[in-house]
Amino acid sequence: RTAENPAARWLLPLSRRALRRTSRRDLRRSSRRAQMGNCSSSPAGRDRDSKDSDARRAAPPPTRSLTFKLNQLDEQLSKSAPSPDAQLAERLAEPKKVREMCGPAAFVGGLHAVVGAANTAVMETMQEEHTIRHDSRVPFESDSLLIETTSETEFWFVLDPVGGLGRLGLERWPEEGPGARRSCASGRSLEELLGAANKRQPLPHAAFCERMRGRNEMLRQHGLAELLEEELIGGRLFTGPMNAKYQAALRALDSADAGRRRKFVQLCSDPQTLSQYEAAVEADPEGAWAAARMLCTSYSTTLHVIKSLLLRLSKLSRATPVYRALHGEAPPAAFWRERFGARGGVDPGFFSACPDRAAAALAARGSQHAPGVLLEIEQGLVSRGADLGWLSQYPPPDGACELVFPPHTALDVVEVVDEGETLVFRCRATVNRSDLAIDKVVSTKRDGLNCIMTSMKFSLMREIADEADARLAAQEFHALVLGPDDDGRPFATVRSWANISGVCRTGTFPARDGYSGGDSGGDSGGDSGG
Repeated sequence: RTAENPAARWLLPLSRRALRRTSRRDLRRSSRRAQMGNCSSSPAGRDRDSKDSDARRAAPPPTRSLTFKLNQLDEQLSKSAPSPDAQLAERLAEPKKVREMCGPAAFVGGLHAVVGAANTAVMETMQEEHTIRHDSRVPFESDSLLIETTSETEFWFVLDPVGGLGRLGLERWPEEGPGARRSCASGRSLEELLGAANKRQPLPHAAFCERMRGRNEMLRQHGLAELLEEELIGGRLFTGPMNAKYQAALRALDSADAGRRRKFVQLCSDPQTLSQYEAAVEADPEGAWAAARMLCTSYSTTLHVIKSLLLRLSKLSRATPVYRALHGEAPPAAFWRERFGARGGVDPGFFSACPDRAAAALAARGSQHAPGVLLEIEQGLVSRGADLGWLSQYPPPDGACELVFPPHTALDVVEVVDEGETLVFRCRATVNRSDLAIDKVVSTKRDGLNCIMTSMKFSLMREIADEADARLAAQEFHALVLGPDDDGRPFATVRSWANISGVCRTGTFPARDGYSGGDSGGDSGGDSGG
């Protein structure tokens, strides 16, 4: 039966354990019999025990022979009969685009290791990343939405849809092209999702702030931290055409794939940088990539804000199975090959999944010769996706939702089920939480800079012998680094924290009226920059 059914190989370890228990029990019984035989003074009894012992020595141990046969059967099965997963993998051997995933090292590093740290001036940095960088005014087109737009246009569409047209000199906002498809887990087009009203609407920012208050009330009821306005803006940008740039940055910055790198340079830089990269990449791939990456926008602060939003909103989601169809893609090799006794991978970018299994299975359906792939993702107590339907530029109809998972979410493959036209990979999701929420990032950096400034102030006071001069120097130091403050408290504004960051990096103080920053040539006790 085991030879006919390879799945019965799981019974072999159980059989071996049972045999070991049986052999130990037989050994105890034989020792007791030997003791009883030694105590027996009857010659007949001694002869009977002697004959039994000779017969046992002559015959091979039954447990050993059965164990040996089971080992032989195990070896034959491993050589002759392929595993069920290997047979399923052969069905996906046809040429398909393989979905790239990372290894465990990417999960440990998190978002910080890929795009760097977030700036403490969150809103100002987000605006700079979208409006004054090399690619801010370069038109690009989203693969799924077919909208030709720019980063600057998308930023003002979200933040100021009424006055943004006048600011940009546009007559109307960019619209979707014919045949646009939303990048969703169920694979449905915009027409199927929204009917005739398949175009996004320039709704005022205040309307979404009102919706955010409702979500914050739910978070407060559970004793959780509230959403920030920066997170609302980042989520709105993520659900529109800017999603293409964000995903390109995440999938290229930690990858050696030439196609992903070129797409990132194409989307997140200007045409001149792209032409220089294409001219130099054949001769020196790594050198050309390093030079082009310095001129590309990685949207590091915006990506940290979006991940912070997903981590907060995921606490309001229910831990139910969700599904995602891989359209024209094959699972990576790590889904088939075991490593350290586990299978799976770490997705470097954002991905979404829907709770509607029927819709996702319909989108994933293939054929008997080329089956489709469906991911069945199990959520847990702390690893859940976030529902962005209430702030999306393309809100789902009838309250249907798609849960979005943050970058570097690990998917552990538990089981592979063959359903004929579809291969179902049952996975367990583990959300990466190595990156802090955006307000925690700011407060942590603020506290660190506070300690640095306090240490520098006391070091300055120790260098000055006169107590009055030391106090005057401390006051001057406080004014130079922090600037005037209405409340008289340090670190009152985010801009002040960024100012301190510049002081710590450069070792110089900002210019100020009546202060040249150098030696004034006066007395030693005068106002000098020493």
